[in-house]
Amino acid sequence: MIAGAGGVVGRALLAAAEGRYASVVLTRGGTTPQGIDSVRWTPSAAHDGDEAELDHLAKVLGGASAIVNLAGSSIADGRLDAKHLERLEDSRVKAAATLVAAGVRAAAPPPVWFQASGADIYGDRGEAKLDERAAIVGDAPLTQLGRVWEGSAEPASAFARVVVGRLGAVLAPEAQAWRKLLLPIRLFVGGPFGSGRQYFPWIAADDAARAILFLIERQDASGPYNLSAQPTRQIELTRAAAKRLRRPALIPAPAFALRLVLGRVADTLLLSSKRVVPRRLREAGFRFDAWTPEQLAEKLIG
Repeated sequence: MIAGAGGVVGRALLAAAEGRYASVVLTRGGTTPQGIDSVRWTPSAAHDGDEAELDHLAKVLGGASAIVNLAGSSIADGRLDAKHLERLEDSRVKAAATLVAAGVRAAAPPPVWFQASGADIYGDRGEAKLDERAAIVGDAPLTQLGRVWEGSAEPASAFARVVVGRLGAVLAPEAQAWRKLLLPIRLFVGGPFGSGRQYFPWIAADDAARAILFLIERQDASGPYNLSAQPTRQIELTRAAAKRLRRPALIPAPAFALRLVLGRVADTLLLSSKRVVPRRLREAGFRFDAWTPEQLAEKLIG
């Protein structure tokens, strides 16, 4: 069962699971890929006190081998002002509460719960290596959001083994983050964001999907896992893409200009430094197909 399957991670997960699982997508009414079963749901059902909807969802969840909760509004779709932050938190908390309430009611609830989170929970930490043992400190907007997001899944431990995936920017040819990175490079104006030396956590969509399945199937996996490839400075990622496209990567985008255009999103997603290390995932035996920026550029650009 997948909630929030319409994004880059969800689409990659459906492709990776084909032939291994009978995937079912929980949808609010949007389109689903051909051949994939879907069930309509109301993410706010628990908040709204909709008992009939919760009973229906409990029957849907019953017997599922795992649930993957990717539900939540897009962080990039706004400026991280008060209204945007409220929408982000609201969408995550309500969806998780509804799934938990339905899971508790299910006759045979899913024994595994994968909960999406973000590497941005670590905040701006400069050169510090951030594996899963790193403390979550500070009051940055996405740090606070990450605490709430991960906390929303904790009640699921009443019936499931809970795994939390702290995802870096998930990159694929169709991902908006990847397209926005490539656009200035294609126009010969690519270069560093601010200093360009900030660490930018990322993961190829295919690797993210494989990692989710890997953790679902590994019986001893629980708690937080960093789903991010080799720690990479932003300019290194840009240069790898530019080399593949045979373009320069010399023109900087000043921090003040990024803040003017994007608001607080610029600081949290583009200018802050998060040197995220996937210690637990690699120790468990997972191997990335795209570990370096060069491998990523080859995979996504060709």
